[in-house]
Amino acid sequence: MTDLVADLIEVANCFGTAEFSRAGGGNASVKVDGVVHIKPSGVPLLTLTAEDLVPLRIDVLVDALHSEQPVSGGDPVRAAAARALLPGYTGGRRPSVEILFHALLPEPIVLHLHPLTANALTCNVDAQRLAAELLGDQALLVNYLDPGVPLARGIEQARLAFQQRTGEPAPRITLLRNHGIIVAGDNAAEVTERVHWLTETIQAAIDATALPEPPDEDPATRETVLAVAPVLRAMLGSSRQLAVVSCDTGDLVRSQTGPDAALVSGGPLIPDQIVYAGSLPCVVEAGPADGLGHAVQQAVADYQSQHGRLPVITVVPRVAVFAAGQDLASASTALAAYTDALRVARDANRIGQVQVMTTEQRSFIETWEAESYRKGVAASGSAGRLAGKVAVVTGAAQGFGLGIAQELLAEGAHVVLADLNLDGARREAQRLAAEHGGRAIAVGVNVADEQSQLDAAYQVVRSLGGLDLFISNAGVLRADSVLTQPVADFDFVTSINYKGYFLGVRAVAPVMAAQHAARPEALFDIVEINSKSGLEGSKRNFAYAGSKFGGIGLTQSFALELIEYGIKVNAVCPGNFLDGPLWSDPERGLFVQYLRTGKVPGATTVAEVRAAYEAKVPMGRGCLPADVAKAVLYVVDQQYETGQAVPVTGGQNMLN
Repeated sequence: MTDLVADLIEVANCFGTAEFSRAGGGNASVKVDGVVHIKPSGVPLLTLTAEDLVPLRIDVLVDALHSEQPVSGGDPVRAAAARALLPGYTGGRRPSVEILFHALLPEPIVLHLHPLTANALTCNVDAQRLAAELLGDQALLVNYLDPGVPLARGIEQARLAFQQRTGEPAPRITLLRNHGIIVAGDNAAEVTERVHWLTETIQAAIDATALPEPPDEDPATRETVLAVAPVLRAMLGSSRQLAVVSCDTGDLVRSQTGPDAALVSGGPLIPDQIVYAGSLPCVVEAGPADGLGHAVQQAVADYQSQHGRLPVITVVPRVAVFAAGQDLASASTALAAYTDALRVARDANRIGQVQVMTTEQRSFIETWEAESYRKGVAASGSAGRLAGKVAVVTGAAQGFGLGIAQELLAEGAHVVLADLNLDGARREAQRLAAEHGGRAIAVGVNVADEQSQLDAAYQVVRSLGGLDLFISNAGVLRADSVLTQPVADFDFVTSINYKGYFLGVRAVAPVMAAQHAARPEALFDIVEINSKSGLEGSKRNFAYAGSKFGGIGLTQSFALELIEYGIKVNAVCPGNFLDGPLWSDPERGLFVQYLRTGKVPGATTVAEVRAAYEAKVPMGRGCLPADVAKAVLYVVDQQYETGQAVPVTGGQNMLN
């Protein structure tokens, strides 16, 4: 790697943050010996490596820029890239769509960004005046032009005009109206210094005007989110895979989404907003929660009729913004792109007046194949039997719950790890998210507390729009004789295992019912992780067994009632998870307890206690999370099954 290439990677990674470039947007290049090495389309600046760069001959690109010969059958930029690609390149990447202006600029390093601060100036009716007053001849302002050949030629003409006017070389900072900035330099330090000077200068002008106070949060915000998000999830997805919907109700949303706000009714600010969030949002007027579901369905239908496509962004003015995607990554990116634009609009109005893209400008981006390609490369996806579905698992910070969560993630689900131990759930969710494309999140919940269950369900709806699968797994055990067990221990076991199941179902069932009302052909699942102790009594473990027997009664009763709302309810009854902490904890596990209390006659070691319990199982081993997950997948896949208690006990328990 040459020093220049290393410099490019350094500066690209430095400015690849959301503040400067969202998703796969922006680009960067370095020139070495007549070759421009450029970032591929869709690859984020933040993670760019030298191996990612695509090598192109500069002379071929410059000739293509100045050619008047029409290109038959396609995009002239792609045609130029094909001709300029160095022989022997095997990376298979498509170079940035802006290769022509990268080749045009003489400096070794060229960085193209979409900084939020700078775009408060570029997306401004007063951009010309602001650029002159704040930046003088240190920056060149270029009016909006379509990407590709028009933009590169416009930059070239603006540079020549500057040179003719001043007798000096064109500045190394170029401002692109309703787009972003280009900063060039001889090395990473120069480029870094110029980017910081530019953004700090503009930010100082923004900060000179007081930030307006946002409106207070609507008291009905929670009810609005719960009414709107599940319906959007159903309307913007399919019966097989509902959409993921993320929500924001923050200060920017409340202050910048009034009915007359530019981004609500006027149009987008920059191409990236169009690519990731769409040109215009769907608007749903706030109202009583019981009528919002119908209002959402009507608004989406009207939007599709008017625009010929489903919305990405839905706005409830001054209350909430919702973003939809096929997965959490795309929904989160869309939401961030839109709220980024809200910030730009707010700051543009602090120093002048925000300017949206024209209908003609945005139409080009909406239909431009190159931007569709970039979005596709940057997008994530999942495969598996649960691809795109949202699953909530209680008691998921460890044991069966964690194991089930892992298995569901492997099948393509988005998984919410819900646990009283929020720190533990967060640690595991972060680990699993890194392994599974960001599809795991954590929420805190005390399953025995009604409000905590409702709050957890609300957090799931805010983050993902709703859910397809609720697994009530959280459980506790207090073994003792009926003659001696404290009432408090009995109440504790019952409150978690029995009452907690009821409270969880009551919290999530309305969300599933709302999804079903908007898409009646879709089915949803509630699965209780019960126990073999729910199928037969358990000596000196009556509190646990009784709660599990009761859980099967709840399952059968819920099943009869909730199928009306497209919700199947089943139980899975695992055998003993001998490898889990309940049994194997070296200090408090059941093996240790049973050895100490002599529950296994003749046993003198933990290994002998374990062997005794393994011997009770015809298949000779304890139950594993993967065994349970397969049963969960069965009841989810099986659309003609509800109210069942499925044993997963290795033959230790059999249905009569």
